[in-house]
Amino acid sequence: MEPIRSLHLNTARSWRGGERQTLLLVEGLRRIGHDAAIVCPPESPLARRALEASIPVHQIPLRGELDLSSAIQLRQLIQRFHPQILQLHTAHSHTIGLLARLGLGLHPGVIVQRRVDFSIHRSGTPVLTDLKYQHGVQRYVAISRKIAAVLEQDGIKQDLIRVVHSGVSPLADPLRSAAQVRDQLQLDASTPLLGSVGALQEHKGHVHLVQAMAQLRDRQPRAHLVLIGDGKLDESLRDSAQKLGIEERVHRVGFQEDVASWLSALDLYIHPSLEEGLGTSILDALGAGRTVIASDVGGIPEVIEDGVTGRLVAAANPALLAEAIDQMLDDPTTAARLAEAGKQRATSQFSAEAMVEGNIRVHRELLEELQSGESIDEDVTR
Repeated sequence: MEPIRSLHLNTARSWRGGERQTLLLVEGLRRIGHDAAIVCPPESPLARRALEASIPVHQIPLRGELDLSSAIQLRQLIQRFHPQILQLHTAHSHTIGLLARLGLGLHPGVIVQRRVDFSIHRSGTPVLTDLKYQHGVQRYVAISRKIAAVLEQDGIKQDLIRVVHSGVSPLADPLRSAAQVRDQLQLDASTPLLGSVGALQEHKGHVHLVQAMAQLRDRQPRAHLVLIGDGKLDESLRDSAQKLGIEERVHRVGFQEDVASWLSALDLYIHPSLEEGLGTSILDALGAGRTVIASDVGGIPEVIEDGVTGRLVAAANPALLAEAIDQMLDDPTTAARLAEAGKQRATSQFSAEAMVEGNIRVHRELLEELQSGESIDEDVTR
């Protein structure tokens, strides 16, 4: 098959799951012979990591959703590079990409990646949101069936939506042993250690996990929790732990490059999100052989089947979360069985290779449509 030329626009200046998926996708496309490149802000984590991986990177300021200067620069890049596919990986990318493509004819075909499980109308300018979601996009790639359902509810035509689950590569080998990680926290091998990986933001639900730890004070008095990630709620979570009298059992270690070492030291992985498109940190934890307890929200149930590949609990319910943690710590045989089943599911269904292949199918389908003239948006191409 002929290689496909694609540009992948990501406006984020942070390193989170969406940026990791962008990098994994482009790496995977290039590995099998496709001509793919990344467009992102200068000196962003994505730019740095892509350059380290010898991926072509075009650095554009991308200062905001209506950055006309960046849209012009992207348009010029499209005219030089002649991509067949323009894949837009963030909400701001969506707007800037459509502005850049105005009047450029059938190509490039536009694909918008949707990674969040809430309505498109929840944020942004109403008129602009309506315009950009109803015109100029030939495919929406949702990373879970839940997100696809939300897009349909918001009025996106079903035949424009494709589900391609996020996928991860196996983490690099841990740089430190579990004992060394626990030594850093001043914990011995017998201390129950729970952990959660993710940005410390409200929708990740860490406050409910801290509250669950307080409820476990009597049932699991030796259990400790480590929060791996940074964010605006860092100090608030510290204050909550202090007020609940469990500050010595809640460890905040900030962003960590070597996530594998931290996962290897955990007894349980907890993902208490209030909303979640899918949850690549869950996939990492499953791949590392950890037992996962997660919120029953968004796309998480597409990965975690309660009692089969992990445990699901209602979101924002510290009591239920504490109960599930208590049960898993008291029943290591069941916890190990769930961990093994979860690892098998993550490996077989949520690999980076499967994610790349799913996107390639969408690329080829769209290009065939464009070549036949079946998917022409008059408002954009003329």
